Parts: sequence; C-alpha cells; structure tokens
Amino acid sequence: MSIFIAILFSVIIFSLTTTTLTSADETQQAIDGAPAGLDIQKFFNISPPLNTVTDNPFLYNYARTAKDGKVLDLADGSGKYGAAWSDTSAGNYLDIRKDQTVSAWLYFGAAVDNELLNGQGMALVLQNDPRGYNAMGAGYQGLGVYGYDKGTTSYYYLTESKPTVANPDYIASTAVKNSMALEFDSQKNDAISQHDESPTQVNFVPGGLRPGTYYYTLSGYDTRDTANKNPIPSNYPENSQFGAGGGYGHIAVTYPGLASSYALLATGAQNQVNSAWKGFTTAASVIHSGTKAAQLVDAGTDENPIYWHHVTFTWKHAENGESAQIKYAFNDKYLDGTINNDTTTLGGYPRVDQTVKVDPSIFGNIKDNKLYWGFTGANGRSTGVYSKLVVFESIPALVHAEAKTSITDHTLEKVITDDSTDQSVAHGDKLTIDYNVNYDTENSRADWNKISADIDLPTNINYTPDNNGNIATINYTNSLNGNTKTEYISGTNLTDQALKFKLAENLGKVSNTAYTNADIVINGIADNTTDHDIDVPEKPAKFSGENQISTTSTPEFTVTYQKNWLLNFKNPDPIDIVYNDADEKLNLPTQLSYDKNHHFKKDDPIRYDISVAGKTYTGSSQANSTDTSATGTIPLRSIIGNDFWNIFKEKTTQKITVMATDKDDIKSNTVTYTVNVLQDKFLDVNASKDLDFQDINYLSTNKYLKRKSGYSVSVTSLRNPWKLSVSTSAIKKGDINFNGILVYKKKDGTTYDLTSDEVPIAENDVVSDQLVTTVISKDWTDDTGPLLKQTGVSESGKYSGLVTWHVTNSI
Repeated sequence: MSIFIAILFSVIIFSLTTTTLTSADETQQAIDGAPAGLDIQKFFNISPPLNTVTDNPFLYNYARTAKDGKVLDLADGSGKYGAAWSDTSAGNYLDIRKDQTVSAWLYFGAAVDNELLNGQGMALVLQNDPRGYNAMGAGYQGLGVYGYDKGTTSYYYLTESKPTVANPDYIASTAVKNSMALEFDSQKNDAISQHDESPTQVNFVPGGLRPGTYYYTLSGYDTRDTANKNPIPSNYPENSQFGAGGGYGHIAVTYPGLASSYALLATGAQNQVNSAWKGFTTAASVIHSGTKAAQLVDAGTDENPIYWHHVTFTWKHAENGESAQIKYAFNDKYLDGTINNDTTTLGGYPRVDQTVKVDPSIFGNIKDNKLYWGFTGANGRSTGVYSKLVVFESIPALVHAEAKTSITDHTLEKVITDDSTDQSVAHGDKLTIDYNVNYDTENSRADWNKISADIDLPTNINYTPDNNGNIATINYTNSLNGNTKTEYISGTNLTDQALKFKLAENLGKVSNTAYTNADIVINGIADNTTDHDIDVPEKPAKFSGENQISTTSTPEFTVTYQKNWLLNFKNPDPIDIVYNDADEKLNLPTQLSYDKNHHFKKDDPIRYDISVAGKTYTGSSQANSTDTSATGTIPLRSIIGNDFWNIFKEKTTQKITVMATDKDDIKSNTVTYTVNVLQDKFLDVNASKDLDFQDINYLSTNKYLKRKSGYSVSVTSLRNPWKLSVSTSAIKKGDINFNGILVYKKKDGTTYDLTSDEVPIAENDVVSDQLVTTVISKDWTDDTGPLLKQTGVSESGKYSGLVTWHVTNSI
C-alpha cells in the first residue's frame, strides 16, 4: 500500500532594486540643493573667447547658468571649459586700490576614488586682459585660464613621429593675460608619475599627401621640479615652486599670463617609454605659490553628502610699502551657514586658510584701477566627469560691506587686532568686543537690507547684561548726512556664547533713512582662575542680509591667569667708565626674579623706565629665560644717544634709577646704579722751578759745571704714550752772554746742545689705564743730565736763562 504525502512549499521571492546615480544625476542634485545666490546674469558676462594665436584649439566658451540664473555651470561634460567675467558696465569690478571680498560656493563633484571624474577644476581669476569679456585660456589642465601647452607630432602612414613641445612664450600667449589666479585644482597633472592621464589629443590637421599634425595637451602642469633647475623669479611670492600635489586637490596662487610661470620639465622615465606619451620627453609645469592641499570634492557621508564648498576670498591692497595680499578661507562654513573652524580631516570637510603676497605689477597698466574678475573652469576627458559649478554669495559691485573685529582692554589700555604683536589680557580685565560693520558708499550700488547678526562670542569672558537687561549696544552712524542712532540688544538674545539678533536699521546710501556704519559693542570681564595661561581661539561672526553676507572673526588672544606674584630687581654694584671712550656702551647689568615660583618666557617683553640727570628714558628687552630669574643688560648709551657724554661728564659720579615692568604690567622695585666717570687721558710734565749750577771762580777752567742738588723732572700719564724733550734760551747777565751753553749729557757720554733745538731725552710707549708718574731725574748722576758747559772765561756775576721741558703724545 502506498501513501502519498503532499508537502507544500511556500516560496517567497525577494526583488531588490538598486539605484545608481550618474554624475549627471549628482550634478543635478547639487544644483537643486544649491545655496541661495545672486543673479549671475545681472552682474556677469559669458562671451566667446577671442583667440589671436595660431593652432589654439580652445575656441569656445561652454559656460552657462542654471537654476534661474543663480548657478554658474562652467563645464558640463567631457572636455568642456568656460569662463564668466564681471560685467564692468553693471558696476561689477575689483578696485585694486581697496580691500575687497568675494564669497562663493563651489562644486567639483563626488568623492570617488577615480580623480579623473572630478578633474580638472576651476579658478577665481583677477585679470586685465585686453580682450576683457572675451579672455580665455586653455581647457583641460589649463582650467580655462592657463595657456595651451601645445605638443605636436607628425603623422604619416599610420606612424606618429617628431614630437615637439611649445616654449613658455607660446604657452603664455594663449593664457589669460595680465592675470592672477587662485586655482582650485581637483586633478593632479604630473608628467613624472605614471598615471591614467597621458597627453590628450585636442586637434588633428590632415596633411593630404604630406604628413598630418596631431595636437596634444601634455598634462604636466603639476609636475615638481625635483632637480631645482629652474629658479623662481623674484617677483613671485616667497613660498613658490613648480608643480603641486594634493590627493583630493590643492589650492594655489598663480600668474597665468607670464611666460616665466612655465618651464619645460623632463617627463618620468616610465612615461617616456609609454606609447601613450607619443615620445614626448618634456612637458610644461606651472609655478604654484602658497600651495595648500584641500578637500575639493564631495564630502560628508553617503546619507548626508556635502556637495558645496564655501570660499571667502579677500584682496588686500598694497599700502605703506607692503605687498598686496591674497587671503582665502576654503570650507570655512557649512551649507546651513554655520562656521567651520575644523582644520583636521574629521567629517571630511577640513578648513583651509592661507595668505599669499602678490605682485600687482603683473596686471600691467590698469585703467581706472579696475580689474575684471570671475571664475574659469574645465573638465577632464573622462566620460561622466562632474560639472564645475559656482554660486555667488556676495560681490563687491552689489553691496560692498566689510566687517572688522577688535578687542579693547580698558584695564591695560590697549586694543587687540589680528595684527597686534601683544595679544594678551589678564584675568579680571574689563574688555569690550567691537564688531564694526561698514558699508562702502563708493563702490556699493544698493542698500543692505534686513541684516541678521549671528555672533559666536569668545570664551573665557563673562558677559553680563546691564541694569536694563541689555547685552549689546549698536551705534549707527551715517557718514553722508551725519545721522546717528543707538539701539540696545536684550540679553535674551544670548544663549551660551551665541548672540543672535536682527538689526533694526538698514545700511546703505540709496535710502535716506539708512546708515553707513553699525558699531556693535559687547562688554565683558576676562576670566581665568586656573594656574596657567589660556589661549582663546578666534570666533566668527556673520551678518546676513538680502543681498550680502559679511563675516569676521575676533582675533586670537591669551587670557593670563590671576597675577599675584612680585617682580624683584636686584640692586647693582657700582660701575666705572672712562670719559669719552668711543667703545663705551654702558650696558647696565640687570637681574630680575619672580616669587611664588612664577616663570619667565623667553620672548617675554621687559620694559625699563630710566631716570638720570633729571631726564627720563625707556628701554626694552626680552627675558630670554624660562626660569624664575632672568639676567640681561640695558644698553644705556644707545638709549640716551648723542646726549650721553653731556650727562656723563669727566670726573663725575652719576646716579641712575631704573624700574622694570613685565608683560603683565607687574612693576619691580626701583634700583639705583652708581656710575663713576673716570678721566679720559692725562699727560703732564713737572719740573723744579730753579735749575742751579755750582758757583765758580772768575778764572775757573772746569769744562762742565755741575747741578746743585734738589732739581727734579717727572712725567705723569694716563692712557698716553709720550716723548719728553728739552731746550733752553741763551744764558745772560743783563746784556752780557755767558761764555758757555746748557747741554744734556747721556750715560754713554753723548752730549747735546740745548740752545740749538729741542733735544729728546726720554719716552714711554706703554699705555696704562692707571695714572703713572715717571721721574726722569732719578737716573741722573753728577756727570749726566743737564750740565753747564764753559767755552771761555766769563765775567763774574749771576747769569740766568729759561729751560723748557716739552712732553707730547708719541702717537
């Protein structure tokens, strides 16, 4: 008997659908989710390029606008490139004489492993090209602004040969002339490394019966000059080099229109044997200045991608003999408007800040000081490459409003800005944070309306509302009509360190009711009860209106901990100096010390208040110590200057009082230096008043008459070598001459007639800092020294004459 059992299986079939976004889809998502921007068509011009150089294949401008004119699409599709320049007829230009700011949002593509899909990149360009709106550089690695690095081969019977490369002069002739570019390069073009981007064909001219010509761009603008064979010209910024790197892109300042910006470098050995390189052994590289690696492509997470990257670009004009500067902050805020201060890679959106000095002469002769500015961009050759998009957040032509911040320390009576060398405040100091928002009446064309303030206040400051509950005061002024107004901001607008409010008044010049300046002041007390200094980072503030967003940040500063230590100045020993000594510096030795184990820092400034002879001076130095004590010197002569020897007179004693003050305004006790001023030099001869000789009889026949005792001659000197000589006048009794002469007789018997000339008898070449007396006469005997020599019989009586001793500096 057979039993059949029916077993029923329930089969469940799962159907899964996978959606893959193409680059076009993601680009459209980026456009749809683009931040609010200005109407590009009102203020920018997109025109076809005007090419004047033969063989230049970049003849089109593929730039267009999207999203009702609010998004600029510079390059949409493989190999596309484009440019949009400021419309000067609409008042949109950059005045090179003034500080001006541009802020924009940029899109390069998705964060995929294939960098070719994000290439090539874009550039923010300032230019004075004679072609104006029609200026255009090369595509691909040229980013629409650099020149065309033309490489050619000869094609004949299916064979390419004779590779040639254009020189830097040709390359520069095809670039945007008289220009400076801030490049955002999302693809590394390196001719040394072996990578996927080989020379790209951009044109082919058939030759018929003759060889044809292939035209290439060689993909080498980021090649490093590893051999340093090409020196950087002096008009380039200090931190310049050929080529650049960056795994997810880089940012750099360049001069596209100068031939000196380009150099032909050797390609890598692996590329020279690679058939894709067509036999090219050199490729052009570009000088990059202030290069910074940057996260240019899509960031965030798969669930929350960040398509857009914000950049704030500031032109700092040349003044006071200083160079102009480019300052930029990339990824400085998120799409929701919050500030990003994270310079690490956390979150995949690292902030990049840089300042680069630039040479304004690169722009040539600028008419009315007005430059064109705009964006250029280019795609690589890959299928599915992402578009290059720009949204303008603010432009100088519409509203030019600048926000600046400073901190005033009322206790120490100083103002701290970004440029201050002294950026420290002390615990308990009374502080005022000043946000000054200034509307530029000269360059702006519309009022700035409905302004909202979003301020992140610095930490380590206690903010307390006044008796009326107000946390801030806004002082409005109008520079055109003199109107003023004061507005108070309630403390209810402050949450933790965030202060948010709307300004009651507009800024501008179109409406008579608007003001041109808003000064927002917030008071607080510095707070640091720790046992160490606290460095407070900069904190941003944003002022947003219908047609402009301006940002600023407080300067970085340090809150020093509570000061309860003493500074001791050790009393010095007396000091001797020599009057009128050319080498005398009078360096006063100093010895300072702290109590309570408080330590100096090497660069701590020390101020010395000096009083001498009724006059006051100030000196300064650095502690140069990391201990509780510090030694140093005060170069008093250099501090006093030309008046020094008028104060420190010869053979005087001067008292100098000095008090030291440290960087925290801690003052020491007053010490007194005693300075004894010694004689400079001294040289003197001293001789007895009378030189008497022995009496003789009328008929004496002695040849030499000896001296009577008691006559002496000496020389006293101080820092003086010397020579001593002697001479005499005629010896007479009235009108009657003595028959004889005064002579000087040496030990060796040599005898000198003292009536004929000065006779040198002694000298000393030893210079002594002590006062020294040399007695010349001590070595005389009865038969040496001054003697009276008879030459005949003389009439009886008393004869006399004059003996003169001469001492002179022997140098």
